[in-house]
Amino acid sequence: MFADSRFDYLTQVRYYASMVVTPVQYLADLPSRITGAVGGTFRSRGEMQAELEQLRDQLLQQSFQLQKLEHLAAENNRLNELLKASSVVEEVVVRVQLTGESPDPYLKRVLINKGSLEGVFVGQPVLDADGLMGQVVEVEALSSWVLLITDPQHSTPIQIERNGVRAIASGTRDSLHMLTLNNIPNTEDIQPGDLLVTSGLGGRFPPGYPVGVVSSVIHDPGQPFAQVLAVPRAQINRSRNLGLVFHIPDSLVQSSEAEMPATAESPVQESPVAPDSGTLTIPLQNGEDTE
Repeated sequence: MFADSRFDYLTQVRYYASMVVTPVQYLADLPSRITGAVGGTFRSRGEMQAELEQLRDQLLQQSFQLQKLEHLAAENNRLNELLKASSVVEEVVVRVQLTGESPDPYLKRVLINKGSLEGVFVGQPVLDADGLMGQVVEVEALSSWVLLITDPQHSTPIQIERNGVRAIASGTRDSLHMLTLNNIPNTEDIQPGDLLVTSGLGGRFPPGYPVGVVSSVIHDPGQPFAQVLAVPRAQINRSRNLGLVFHIPDSLVQSSEAEMPATAESPVQESPVAPDSGTLTIPLQNGEDTE
């Protein structure tokens, strides 16, 4: 060792010895390398999935907000008093998943993965990223049934976005997901392509959410009313990520605004406030249309 440190007599020996030992060192370190690679892969996959879920939530929230913005813009153009009424409506949209649907093609209901434990209540509006889907009609502990707007037993108070004409949109008595407008006079100004939004009448659905688009208008001189069909804006057969609309009590809204500085912006509501079922829940009646 002294001679080698002074005169490098064992340089070649060390060189060849390292060549022999290197495979052993590689094999000894291989389990650690594999463990690190697998852990990094799963960690990256988990982070990507979490980021994907976060982006999906953001996209849905922005889609829900965009629906109201379209309505408010149209109302502003007409200088309608409904603009003021729509602007004070406070809502929180909470994401849910569609987990099932009724096997009966004439019973248009779907199952979602939230129930009474999360504050879901009968009559609660349900949206997807494009428009109104329906309302909750049956609540269980961990799941709820949603009656779609295209069911013949469901009726939705709507108004035409272009001119503010109000009407009632009901589902059709077939397996197709279509809407029909009831009691529209032949002289009424309604055209194919008109956007239908919730009017807010009845207090069940907040105003301004898209419901459908008029697809056909048939005027029969022998009939007092026109035959109007509309296609739902919501992707009834495709959407799996839905949103439950929770109403924020006015007392909470006023108290939060009173606590905020005059120059501060309103914070984003992250968790829903379950409404009082005694005041906001409207039970369905058998044999009658629901709003």
